[in-house]
Amino acid sequence: MFKKRNLLVRSGFCALLLALTAAESRSATAQPTPGLPGAAAITAAARADSAADMNLALVQAIAANPRRVDDLVAFATAQAPSHRDSMVSAASAAFPAFAPRIRSAAMGTGGSGAGPAPAPVTATASAPGQVAAVNAAALPTAAAADKGKWSGEIDVGGSRATGNTESEQVNAALRVGYQSGPWDSTANVSYDFAKDSGEINTQRLRVGGNTKYRFTDRFFAYGLIDYDDDRFSGFNYELTQSGGLGYRPIHTDDWEVEVSAGPALRISERKDTGEQDVEPGVRGDLRIAWNITKDSSLTNTSSVTWGQERMMMENTTALTMKVIGQLSGRLSYNIRHNTDVPQGTEGTDTLTKASLVYAF
Repeated sequence: MFKKRNLLVRSGFCALLLALTAAESRSATAQPTPGLPGAAAITAAARADSAADMNLALVQAIAANPRRVDDLVAFATAQAPSHRDSMVSAASAAFPAFAPRIRSAAMGTGGSGAGPAPAPVTATASAPGQVAAVNAAALPTAAAADKGKWSGEIDVGGSRATGNTESEQVNAALRVGYQSGPWDSTANVSYDFAKDSGEINTQRLRVGGNTKYRFTDRFFAYGLIDYDDDRFSGFNYELTQSGGLGYRPIHTDDWEVEVSAGPALRISERKDTGEQDVEPGVRGDLRIAWNITKDSSLTNTSSVTWGQERMMMENTTALTMKVIGQLSGRLSYNIRHNTDVPQGTEGTDTLTKASLVYAF
């Protein structure tokens, strides 16, 4: 009788101990994940080892916290690396505008850069059927704000000849770009100057800006402004403003094609009369880029502006080849045609430039 009672006591004690251990484990895993909103749902889906659950958890987390897209993707892929491709496809399809950032974060090249990618979920020793506990110390601590991304390039070229021929040529350009979420903005300024036998034959200053809002990876809206001061164009200045919609039918690692069109307003001042012309019209743009190799690319950009009085067409082709590091060489050809120019002015201008480009 005593032995039976002792056995029952021991059995009850063991059952109580197992129950307390399981309850403690469930309590530990039920705690909300600190630092990263949406991480708790991702962690639970990772424990289930279900691709569908991981896809749903990641998409819902990004929808609720779009500013943390890089951190959420990095965390999710670290928790379930075997489902990385599935999660990238699902998140990119749900948020096309974030597709490049999603791919970068999944490969470990994106994110806010506040620290290393989180470690995968680890399990503690437990009884059969017990849920694994999450290592909370592995959670990311990246900043919540998306600071955007800056880029740009400086383009400088020139030549000088003396002796039987006296000539000078200088060209310089600066382009700065900023991308944050669906917003993509660029600003540029360029100056071209040439003198032959002491006489200036080229002097052109151009300043412009373009802002795009990408609804999806292919469809966007844009607004641009372009100021052109060409001493030999027959106009004191030309100011073009335009806004409209655009589409990117081809977007691969090797090729990119982008078209856009919308209403435009052109303001210009004729040099011969000083009269100011204000012309409403339509503008269309086409850009084609070909990455020939990882160190060389060919681009072609065209624009056409139709106004009430005249039409203006411009095309620029540029071949860029990397020299070393961030330094490249560029050869470009620009042609511009105006259908109605002041008397004594040619309607077509061309400009060929060779320059060095520093990208940053």
